[in-house]
Amino acid sequence: MEEIGEIFLLSDKNHVLDKAFELFRICYKQNDWMEAKRISAHMRVVAENQYKSQQKWGDISHLQLPLKRPLIFYIGYSHLAESIVYQKQGLYNEAKSSIEHYATLEQYDVSDEEGQEEIRRFKTFAKANSYAVDLLSGNFEVLEKYHQFIQSDDEEILPGLITILEAANQNNWNIDHVLKTHIPHELETFASYEDIGNRVYYIKLLNQLAIYSLNKKSYQDTINYILDYLSIAVNMDVYREIITVTAMYEKVRKLATTEQQLRYENIIKGVLTNEKSIDGFVLNTSAL
Repeated sequence: MEEIGEIFLLSDKNHVLDKAFELFRICYKQNDWMEAKRISAHMRVVAENQYKSQQKWGDISHLQLPLKRPLIFYIGYSHLAESIVYQKQGLYNEAKSSIEHYATLEQYDVSDEEGQEEIRRFKTFAKANSYAVDLLSGNFEVLEKYHQFIQSDDEEILPGLITILEAANQNNWNIDHVLKTHIPHELETFASYEDIGNRVYYIKLLNQLAIYSLNKKSYQDTINYILDYLSIAVNMDVYREIITVTAMYEKVRKLATTEQQLRYENIIKGVLTNEKSIDGFVLNTSAL
């Protein structure tokens, strides 16, 4: 069903900006940052050109395929997407520059309330991502402010925890006091999310938790997080990450209990009995 949904969204019946939005989400899922940056640049050019046309000729939306969101959303998202790419590449100064663009969308002539709401939302995103970039840059002093911020918005908790763990893993920080607030009791809630965006966030959280636990030599937790990750990720076309997580499992395999090893073998057997998964894996990894 997930693949069918993506194919529909990328069909010619949808506006090029909506297709670019979905393509970026696919690249994010696959950690394909080079393609993601190209898509974000393309989205910005198309959205800016459409905005200029509207300013010159008035509302010409009846001449085009309908957009699923206000035009200002795509302008803002193109910069947000670019900031994410820079962040994932460790280019934090460039990420901050991109953040500034979607923090100041009020410079655009937007009169409708739906568009104004998008401008307000992107200001919130900019605040969150500014904290995230500071954390990833190694600024430990921002941790408590960022933690308080994500707790004020339920939608920010899951992606925010991923960022905190990424920063901790990069900078060798102890963040047990932060994790104790959310882990493990909120993992069940995160696991229950069914939309693709939150499912991707959830497995990325499990990946970072596995790395954090491995660094702390909490090997049983590491193995359990890896197994939880693999049991979901094998059905989500995230092959680059699966390779990394599988390699991490092999590093601690000798410390796995009999029950954990049996679970791992059952997950692998499930992949091997699915010819579609095997074919997709071969096709995707051949380009690595």
